[in-house]
Amino acid sequence: MPALHRIRPGGVSEYFDPLGTTTVHCSTCSHCQHQTEFPSMRVMMDYVEICRGCMKLVCLGCAGKPCRPYEKEVERQEAEARLAAKVQARTWGCY
Repeated sequence: MPALHRIRPGGVSEYFDPLGTTTVHCSTCSHCQHQTEFPSMRVMMDYVEICRGCMKLVCLGCAGKPCRPYEKEVERQEAEARLAAKVQARTWGCY
């Protein structure tokens, strides 16, 4: 499993309070854009999974589901909106 150690989370979050600063790592799900925070890199795989389709970090809610990266989902939604606009324009009967 050495290949999993090369995958890095997306960022670091810092929380400031009167008692001190808390630093946590965070990762954005490649499929649904959900942000997941975890306390350290050692426990990262307890909070996120790796999609076997796109080989990117995904949240536990998307783990085990079919690979559907966010970019592809947005492209699908845009194509659906273009098709709906064409259908609606044809129903007007003025074109």
